[in-house]
Amino acid sequence: MTVSSDPPVTDFAPAYALSLDKLAGFLVAVAALVWSVGTNDGPLSFAATLGLAVLYAHGLELQHEALHGIFLRGETANRLAGSLLGAPMLASFTDTRVRHLHHHRHVGTPADVFDRSCRDFADRRALVLHVFEPARLPMFLRATFVLARGGCPGPFGAKSRARARTEHLALAALAIALIVTGGIFAPRLLVLGWLVPAFLIAPPLHFLMTAPDRLGRDPASRDLTQNTRSYRAPALWSYLVNYDNYHLEHHRYPALPFHRLPAVHARRMGENSHRSGYGAALREGAAAIAACRRTG
Repeated sequence: MTVSSDPPVTDFAPAYALSLDKLAGFLVAVAALVWSVGTNDGPLSFAATLGLAVLYAHGLELQHEALHGIFLRGETANRLAGSLLGAPMLASFTDTRVRHLHHHRHVGTPADVFDRSCRDFADRRALVLHVFEPARLPMFLRATFVLARGGCPGPFGAKSRARARTEHLALAALAIALIVTGGIFAPRLLVLGWLVPAFLIAPPLHFLMTAPDRLGRDPASRDLTQNTRSYRAPALWSYLVNYDNYHLEHHRYPALPFHRLPAVHARRMGENSHRSGYGAALREGAAAIAACRRTG
């Protein structure tokens, strides 16, 4: 059977009830695991911390759908939900949205400065810095400072810059409040319930969630079949990445609710839909990283 490169897609109907379930599940699970960290010691506390890291990374994948305005009904609802989902990792909604949509417009061109490139893997130090993102907190603070002074740290318009400023200042105030109150009254909960899972464990987890989307593909091609990858994965993994493993279909239909991407992928690939899995995507990505390191 030949592979269809452009199957007809007509069902763009939103799935707001499903999104509300996802959002509620995220918030309830985070609250339960934070409570578990605060009330348990030893292995249970460690397991809860690891679970929070998975959830914080998952929150960024749910936020992704809100960035496209299709998670909930209306701009305000998407902004609020996206802000909640990105808050643990200080991913403000408007800043992330502007950069992400810039990526969609310019994927496969030199203007796509927000995608990965060989400079991120040129040597061991660059690889570690990219995967673990130790600069996440300093970069957030720097962007907040620039926005607070009326500067523009990204490709913002006047409206988006004002919104990004408000969101950054609110997130900064929340982070300071958590650090001060947690440092005084619950330092262990602060460290194991937020700082360690959000800034030590979640970044490499999120790298593993997103790296297979494009690593090992041709970054200089405008052809989505060449610069972007879709791959099948177990149901739990597809849920954790919010079906973004079907990344080619997402770029082709960015307004399509994410849970419908697997069906579009299956129609596009036909009998070949089973051939590309997460393991193969990781191996191709690892080979691309190795090639970057060889070329310096």
